[in-house]
Amino acid sequence: MRILWFFVLTLSILPGTAAASDIASSVNGGSNRLADGGDFELGMSVYGINQIDVRQTGSGTAQLSLLISGMYQYKGMFVEMIHQSQDGVNLGVNLWSSEDWSFDLLLANLQGSWSRPDVDPSTLDEAGRNAYLLSEDSLYIGAGFRATRYWGDNYVFQYRLVSDYYDDQGIQSSARLGKSWQVRNWNFHVLGSVGYSSATLNRYLFGVSKEEATERFPEYHPSSSFSYGMELGVAYPLSESFVFRAMYRFNVLSQEVTDSPFNQAGYASYFNASISYVF
Repeated sequence: MRILWFFVLTLSILPGTAAASDIASSVNGGSNRLADGGDFELGMSVYGINQIDVRQTGSGTAQLSLLISGMYQYKGMFVEMIHQSQDGVNLGVNLWSSEDWSFDLLLANLQGSWSRPDVDPSTLDEAGRNAYLLSEDSLYIGAGFRATRYWGDNYVFQYRLVSDYYDDQGIQSSARLGKSWQVRNWNFHVLGSVGYSSATLNRYLFGVSKEEATERFPEYHPSSSFSYGMELGVAYPLSESFVFRAMYRFNVLSQEVTDSPFNQAGYASYFNASISYVF
């Protein structure tokens, strides 16, 4: 987690003007994407998420959290930690941009993941293996590329592919199409997505080996999978410096995930509302 907080600190000390490449920022009213500079937001948000996994905490009732969001780019290099993004923290370089296209090399992509203690599960009893399988918070650290297509100020398509190089967790990719429109000072958006996870990633996150298996968590070997999602959101400027945002996201999980002994639901449902100060 020290790596994640390094990027948080980096974002907090960089000055800037508006610029963005993450699709979450594009459909939320991001502008001036080709200019050097950036922005930073600090605020509070309330969120709610359903129980998807037995290892998951913070699900159920609405919870309050600190909002830290921002991005900065200079001569093609960029760092992003965008509020409401599905893609975590990004560090990369823009390889080529035009009015309609943008191609980025992602040098480091950080997302939440699971890890298990560095012990031999065959040396543990049943209770010990159950505790072992309940895991700890970890990071997925990958690299890859991102291609984005823009149509005017209202439509954006983005394809992204990354492969983990920190802990060999596998490959994930996504294709997303978003549309935004403005009604007076309200900026609405809709975002549809298709996500892919490799067999290696699914086995790392949701699988149980023969040596790890218990009565509660039987042996399970998932293959690669696709998931599908939809997001609706709105942003409204309360003043020159404060902005209100709200969104609802719904993802249908694949059978490879729902058949896992860790799984608790066939879908992921997420709501977030926030007020932030824009620097």
